[in-house]
This record gives sequence, structure tokens and C-alpha cells, in this order.
Amino acid sequence: MDRTATIAKPLSATRKSTLDQRIEELRMRGPVYINHGEAILLQGTAAASLRKQCIARAKIDLD
Repeated sequence: MDRTATIAKPLSATRKSTLDQRIEELRMRGPVYINHGEAILLQGTAAASLRKQCIARAKIDLD
């Protein structure tokens, strides 16, 4: 029976730039025009990410 070890990749990735550099890159980028449907989708994603999340016994309750 062959029991060779599996080499796992590290969980953390190396960043090419710092967070401050990435923020500056995004600020310097020009505007991106989106349609109405894309705007509603982004608003829904943002609202869902800000929703309070509570973990109760055997379920997750999103208020």
C-alpha cells in the first residue's frame, strides 16, 4: 500500500501589492458605466452583505 504524502498549497496567498496600493489603484481608475439592472444587482449584494447575521441552534437567521 502506497502512503505517499500529499503536498498541500498554503492557505494564504501572497499579495502582489498592499491594501493601500490597491485602494489607490481603484481610486485612480476611471468610472465604469453600468445599466439599471446591474445597478440593482449591486445594490442587492451590498444590502445583503450589511444585513445582520445571527446563528441560532441549528440554523442561520438573516434579519
